[in-house]
Amino acid sequence: MLVVSLLLSVVGLMLVTNLTNPLGAGPLGILVVFVLVYACSLSLLLLLQRLLEMIYRLLKSSPTTVVKKDKMQHLRRRSTLIIAALSFVPIFLVSLNSIGQLGFKDIALIIVIEALLIFYIVRRS
Repeated sequence: MLVVSLLLSVVGLMLVTNLTNPLGAGPLGILVVFVLVYACSLSLLLLLQRLLEMIYRLLKSSPTTVVKKDKMQHLRRRSTLIIAALSFVPIFLVSLNSIGQLGFKDIALIIVIEALLIFYIVRRS
């Protein structure tokens, strides 16, 4: 499912960027590009999370108990929320680059905002 969504979002992004002009597409076209960039980064990071989780399960030798399964579900939910927050970084970078404001100060600001967002997610979940 994640691989399909990743492929669809990459193909959609390629089609939109090759077939449309930002000036001709208007705000809706730009919104579609941002949604597709978010879908690509979210699918890619979730796929990486699932692969690392599968590798971890293969390497660990102890059987899982009910308590461990509940803890793993909680950790998976928390990591999915963190991945959803991290998936906004490419949108921030593309939007700042499009207006010519992508500098060291802006990248540092994005890092601080993401760190605060992740801190909030960790404290709330």
